[in-house]
Amino acid sequence: MRSQANHPKYRLGFIDFWSSRFSSIARNWQLIKQLLFLSLTEQYKKTWLGSLWLFVNPLLSIVIWLIMNFSGIYQPGETSIPYVGYILLSMSIWLFFVSFFKQLATAVTESSRMLMEAPFEMEAKLIEKILLNIINFAIPLSINIIVLLAMGVRFGWSSLYFIPALIPLMLLGVAIGVFFSLIEVVFNDIYLVVNQGLGVLMFLTPVVYTAEVDSEFLQSIIKLNPLTYLISVPRDLLLGDTVSMWEGYWISAGFAFLIFVLVIHFFFNSVYKIVERIFE
Repeated sequence: MRSQANHPKYRLGFIDFWSSRFSSIARNWQLIKQLLFLSLTEQYKKTWLGSLWLFVNPLLSIVIWLIMNFSGIYQPGETSIPYVGYILLSMSIWLFFVSFFKQLATAVTESSRMLMEAPFEMEAKLIEKILLNIINFAIPLSINIIVLLAMGVRFGWSSLYFIPALIPLMLLGVAIGVFFSLIEVVFNDIYLVVNQGLGVLMFLTPVVYTAEVDSEFLQSIIKLNPLTYLISVPRDLLLGDTVSMWEGYWISAGFAFLIFVLVIHFFFNSVYKIVERIFE
């Protein structure tokens, strides 16, 4: 493995640190494109349905909620659009967040052999994973929008604010994934627990129900949950609904940005040392 002297100097000032990250991304852009192409072509290569899983997975995940809703045993609260469209959109945004964790949490393990055998900058692997998740989100989201249009939902120019409004959610997802990529190398059980715990977290976030759900217990948790605002506000913007959670959104966005900055600094100050000690 390359010597510590050859590693990038990560203990830098804030501006120098981020300048170094962007410079590394620019240097490795061709490698990033090659890694992304390989990931896109191989992720469903050994399956019969292939890339159709991009659409099948979200559909399978919402079938149970539709059955419960239509049977009358589940009351998600009043929605501004048909519940089918609401849950399609909500699950797409939720999976956008969760998939950053799933994609990035194994990035160090996947790259460990390359880190040992040849000079390799982790920025390339992280950006490849981030771009892969964005593409995997954009395709089913486009289908969902077509479905919503068929249901009579109309989108205005203000719906485009949906895209920048998703950035804090992306930063939080990236931060959690990057942090646990270090944990997963050392304590795989913790990674598995968190992976399962995200399924529980979904029930504490207004994804399959609205923020006005009848349960007072859930409402108290919803108000304290940053994901409530990072998911609800982009969803409301896309649908053209009145946004009533701006204060909570900006607080949660600031929290997401802070966590992202701290985790990225910690990651690049630690990743090569951890890999050296474990795989030497």
